[in-house]
Amino acid sequence: MTKKLVLSVFIFITFIGNLSAETPEILINPSSEEYTRLSAGLAGSNISIIDANEIRKNPSKNLSQILETFSGITTRTTLSGVDGAYTEIDMRGFGEAAESNVLILINGKRLNDIDMSGINFSYIPRESIERIEIIRGGSAATLYGSGAVAGAINLVTNNQKINNKLKTSVGSYNYKNLNFSTGLSMSNDAAIALSGSKTLNENYRDAADFDEENLLLNFRQKVDNVDFDLDLISSSNTKDLPGPRIKGGEVYNYHFCNRYEDSKTAKHIGGTYAGNGDTCNTNQRDDYANTDLDKIDANIRFTLNELNKVFINLGYKTKTDKAFFAANNNTNSTPHDADRYLKTTIDGNSFDARYENKQVTESHSNILNIGFEIGHSFYNSKRYRNESESLGQEYHADLKSRAFYIQNTYYINNNDFALSFGARQERSESGARDEVYRSVTGFVNSWDATDHDTYDNSRNNYAYNIGFEKGIDKHLSLYGSYSESFRTPNIDEHIAATTKGSFALKDQESEGSEIGVLYRKNPLRINASYYQLDTLNEIQLTYFPGNDGRNTNLDPIERQGVNVDFTFNVNKISNFRGSFNYTKAEFTSGSLTPGAGGSSSCDYTNNTYCSNSSTWQNLMGGGTSYSLVGKSVPLVAPVTYSIGYETEIKENLIFDLELKYTDEKYVSNDQENIEPKIPDYYIVNTHLNSTYDNYNFTFGINNLFDEAAYDFAVASAFHDDAHYGLANVYPLPERNFFFDLGYTF
Repeated sequence: MTKKLVLSVFIFITFIGNLSAETPEILINPSSEEYTRLSAGLAGSNISIIDANEIRKNPSKNLSQILETFSGITTRTTLSGVDGAYTEIDMRGFGEAAESNVLILINGKRLNDIDMSGINFSYIPRESIERIEIIRGGSAATLYGSGAVAGAINLVTNNQKINNKLKTSVGSYNYKNLNFSTGLSMSNDAAIALSGSKTLNENYRDAADFDEENLLLNFRQKVDNVDFDLDLISSSNTKDLPGPRIKGGEVYNYHFCNRYEDSKTAKHIGGTYAGNGDTCNTNQRDDYANTDLDKIDANIRFTLNELNKVFINLGYKTKTDKAFFAANNNTNSTPHDADRYLKTTIDGNSFDARYENKQVTESHSNILNIGFEIGHSFYNSKRYRNESESLGQEYHADLKSRAFYIQNTYYINNNDFALSFGARQERSESGARDEVYRSVTGFVNSWDATDHDTYDNSRNNYAYNIGFEKGIDKHLSLYGSYSESFRTPNIDEHIAATTKGSFALKDQESEGSEIGVLYRKNPLRINASYYQLDTLNEIQLTYFPGNDGRNTNLDPIERQGVNVDFTFNVNKISNFRGSFNYTKAEFTSGSLTPGAGGSSSCDYTNNTYCSNSSTWQNLMGGGTSYSLVGKSVPLVAPVTYSIGYETEIKENLIFDLELKYTDEKYVSNDQENIEPKIPDYYIVNTHLNSTYDNYNFTFGINNLFDEAAYDFAVASAFHDDAHYGLANVYPLPERNFFFDLGYTF
């Protein structure tokens, strides 16, 4: 239906092509070519650009908080979320699998690794960001490859202007932060810039400290017709993991020890499974996860002439994660077989080259981009019972990719009309194996550690996009696009694949379409669109009792939604801004078959309910199967919106008030849609910002009305009556304060 709608609009616009705009303009912004490939022309895509001024106007917000004020983007964190650390970005309603379906880039180079560790936005100093590019939908997959199913977000750093700034911040939970940026112009054609940050925070949860140091160095040199850029990034952090709180049913003792109602700030502690006595494990070790990352990118641009350019990039990244996860038992003085210490190293290199040709005449112009990419990433993960014991299991994996792509955009200047087309062919070669040392304590039995078959797989994937944009007049434009994209499984998904002991998973495929309108006439600016996105073999974690969860290719899912962003200038000193997002994400096929056993002795050979349990009979209607058709995807809120008001109280004193709403949604692991939902909530944030000479002051309050809320919860993996309504939840911060002081010199 949507494809026909897009085609009809395309024919209609072509028919009325004589309705030219008064002032033809370039439709794809920005035009900068230093890093981004947006200049390649994704006409018809829903794109938002957050410029440096918008970022600087919100000194109290980290990058993920800025992103979530735009339509189609929601965020979620199970950790501290300090400065945006390891915050999941969900675009277009992917729920549990969100972080694997949004591609995050810095200067056009992917940050997503081949594991499931997530993106740490905090290691990119705010002062280094020149702009943020949000590309909604799968069109970006043509340019960037696997993982851009729901969209892509490109962080573009400043490699032109030399800024000298220093900012310090303090806040609740003993939060301290220092940000700086400085630079030196060695000549008109050479410059070096350095930015960095240091963060210390005890956090709102017990045992949730977060410390981090980041540095970003950029060197720029121009020699004749050659421009050279070198980016060096180094980041190191240590973070405690407080774990979930328990809400709902009460089954085992450790559930009683971690009740959400008793405390929203306490860490998760262990306890015995049997009995409900006072046996909470206060001697349990704190979980933690530490990361060290180094990244280097060299970019070269050859300007053959005004209309022909060649871009080359060489990149290398290495990351080491060290983490410990305690079992419920006493793990401080007596290690448990289920304790796990992980040391994972990921490194990889990449090369890409792109040729750009422009043809410009008085009546039309054309931009053609042809590119080639190769990359090779390596994964090594060692598993121990704790830091001082022998190696028990080791995983090895690698991923090679080779891709060729073409993107072309044609402009008819007099008709203010753009048409673009792109295609990508990507070959992926995945390999994985493991070794289990059965003589090591904690790895002796098959249930302690799963031994996997060696995996070797090669395949081709394809991505396409076609889009248009038509200016009806100088204030109104229509746009539309159709795209096909794909996602290859990451190594963590392979490790816990559908069949226990097998790395095998199918690649995910998707197709999407979108149609939108852009209105720009002071005092109002609106960008609104409707989209549809269908996925096949979508990859998502499915929990199996006793087996730590397995990933699977889900039944087909259909997503539809509306994205709206607006700004309204009341006058020269006041304005409203806002976004609205409606998402409908539902399964279009699939069913569950009940297992055998009684209500308290369920057959856990699969993840279904038991046929004679009260849950299956009363909540799910009984019978021999339970249809998933029309069931909502968990962790997807149907409605979210954000409304902000900004006014200049007096010269150089700005007041900002923001309200964010998140609708109720089903908890993770509840494709059946029968568990209690995550409640909806409002969060109100406010701050005052003042500039005096070279100084900048900001004081603010987050969660002004002290709303008790959580945005992530997981239903129990045990589908029996006793566990109905039981969920692990991750509370959001209570009311907190901050103060920023910045100086530009």
